[in-house]
Amino acid sequence: MVLLICAGPALAGDQDGFGINEAIRAGEAQRAAQGHPAAAQPLPARPDFAALPVYTGTLGSQPIRLRIGPKSDERDSFHGEYTLGTAPGVRLLAGEYEDETFLMEESDDGIRVSGNWEGTIDATGSVRGTWTDPYDPSVSLPFVIRPLGKRVIPPPAPEARQSAVSGR
Repeated sequence: MVLLICAGPALAGDQDGFGINEAIRAGEAQRAAQGHPAAAQPLPARPDFAALPVYTGTLGSQPIRLRIGPKSDERDSFHGEYTLGTAPGVRLLAGEYEDETFLMEESDDGIRVSGNWEGTIDATGSVRGTWTDPYDPSVSLPFVIRPLGKRVIPPPAPEARQSAVSGR
């Protein structure tokens, strides 16, 4: 599976010590050391994503709000954007799901991957997992996202949940 996702600029001042802001700063420092420039400016929200279904949750210690919708040309895939706390701009998203598995990438500049999301989908369509910096996999944060109303990421099919429980 290949995903292209975009992330946002580094933020100043963590509230809880090690959180998303520190992870972003560490990732940007790693990218700079490897010759990968940081995003020059925050990406503006895309008008075509404004009406997409909303998910909310947390990434590390920061609140996040996602607008995601199904891709018209690919089955079990979605795209959109998210905001992080009060940070300016958005980060672009693209992802896929199958049964209980969730994979997503983000991009802060619309070109390179700046974060990888991997998690599991529960019976309500909520997703829990880990965000990882693509340039330094030792930098990771937990995330939880939940649908507000319409679900884009469906809960696993009952047969998938039964087989996972029964070990088949």
